[in-house]
Amino acid sequence: MTNFIHHRVTLLSLSAMWIALGLLCLVLTACSSSRIINDVQLIHTLGYDQVDNKIKGTAITHRYEKDQENVEMLATSAINLYSIFPEFNATTPSQLELGQLRSVVIGKDFAAKGIGTLVHSLCRDPNIGFRLQLAIADPKAESILEVNRKVNVPFLLSNTIEQNIKTLNTPKSNLHVFLFNLYGEGRDPYLPYFVLYQDRIKLDGLALFHKDKFVEHIHANEAFLLKVLVEKSKSGQYPIEIEIAGRKGKGMLRNLGSDVAFEVNTSKNIPALKIQINMHAQIKDYPSWLKLSQPDTLQATEKELSLYLQKQMKQFLSHLQKIKVDPVGIGDLIRGRSSTWNYTQFQEQYPDMDLSVNIALKLEQTGVGE
Repeated sequence: MTNFIHHRVTLLSLSAMWIALGLLCLVLTACSSSRIINDVQLIHTLGYDQVDNKIKGTAITHRYEKDQENVEMLATSAINLYSIFPEFNATTPSQLELGQLRSVVIGKDFAAKGIGTLVHSLCRDPNIGFRLQLAIADPKAESILEVNRKVNVPFLLSNTIEQNIKTLNTPKSNLHVFLFNLYGEGRDPYLPYFVLYQDRIKLDGLALFHKDKFVEHIHANEAFLLKVLVEKSKSGQYPIEIEIAGRKGKGMLRNLGSDVAFEVNTSKNIPALKIQINMHAQIKDYPSWLKLSQPDTLQATEKELSLYLQKQMKQFLSHLQKIKVDPVGIGDLIRGRSSTWNYTQFQEQYPDMDLSVNIALKLEQTGVGE
């Protein structure tokens, strides 16, 4: 009798388990939202511009049809950010999806008024990843996206940014990095800067921000200096001028690997900062009279280039102090070493801070001179 009861209880338990699993499957099926690729339009790039008192929205979409793929551009206007996407959907026969959004481009006039609301909206959308690329456009995002549409390459802008981060002068940049710099105390954000050059899209340096407002555009050379200051870098190139034994020449310095260290001194009323940069580099396209195969010439060239880069870096940092923009995160460095730090005081002191730079440059892969 006991075995019968035990067997009956076991059967009931198994039945209950299968019923629970069945109900769970029904719930999961009801919660899922499947999309057939031919029935949707995937947005790969969004653009935002300020036009009078309205926001002009543009989008590069990728629509799959039988045996072909079409890259199209949508455009609409709305009184606020949150109305842009519904307006887009009102003009398309297929439902728009953001799951493949790779880049958001913002016109510089829009960015000058602040992009905090836009960025906050993007980071709250579960369909958008933090690897999303943000960028500033000059003159307008619409102009950049229109050229993108003509080229007919869906991921042109995001791929351009990622290629420049990997091989050239653009510091690491995406939505995650921007949010870190925007909301971190004692830091200012920066973003890649697109322009039109001979009817083509060109990544031309960086847009500098104070909090969420665009302040100034710096070109690729200054972007290289900032990249060296904010990360361990193994890429980038910088034009150099050199004078050895009374002879002058020019060349291109290619960064093979650099690191940076900061030393903060808070013993005085205004904090001071020492910056030490160690760089391994290659010099390219240098004058034929520069015999780098000779040890004395190589050593003199390394010293000359170190001093040259120090001068350029010092001028760049002085300019950042003048416009009161801190993309290096100097305020954050001081905050971490001071129990009395406050942002208002730092803003007052920042233009007058002593920022000293020392660069130790080592040339490699110079080849054999004649």
